[in-house]
Amino acid sequence: MSETGSPAPTPPTARRPLGCVTRAVIALALVVAAVVAIGYAFDQGDSAVQPQHGFDAGPAGAYQSPSVTAFEVEHLFLVRLPDGSFTALYDRSAKQQELQGDCRLVYDETAGLGTLDPLPGLLGGFVEGCDGAHAVWRADGVFAFGTSYGDLDRYATRIDEGKHLIVDTSTRSCTRSKGVIGQAPYEKKTCGAGS
Repeated sequence: MSETGSPAPTPPTARRPLGCVTRAVIALALVVAAVVAIGYAFDQGDSAVQPQHGFDAGPAGAYQSPSVTAFEVEHLFLVRLPDGSFTALYDRSAKQQELQGDCRLVYDETAGLGTLDPLPGLLGGFVEGCDGAHAVWRADGVFAFGTSYGDLDRYATRIDEGKHLIVDTSTRSCTRSKGVIGQAPYEKKTCGAGS
């Protein structure tokens, strides 16, 4: 008691500062909330609409069956086969690629296929005819005859949600020499866009 008879005033209780752990938990919660907000804002995740990869060749229904369409800028041929399916073919033969040649294929409706049967409704074939080389492939890319070898390189195709035909130009199936360029044995493999 004090001399005046009243109890001594109690000192005010000091507020306890937030501890390091509490601050870290709050900071972590804010970071997680920000990441989730950004994810929703940019529509990311497995179920999100992913960006388009490859070449959009337009509405799949626009291509007659059977038909061959050249895309010169993309260096590919799009073939709609008699059964309605699609095949996308690179416009340079395996031999030209291995020799680093720049001879491009053309589709010639009058080209003969040797002993290979033509596809129903698709006469002729792809012809390589430059620098003294002459070779022919059927419309589905199967090698018919000539100074080259192997089937034409193929790109995967798919039809997206909007019914557009998408050609995956990042990789393709290809035939390459295992030893000496242009001579057997050959192997089928996956080639990148630049190979």
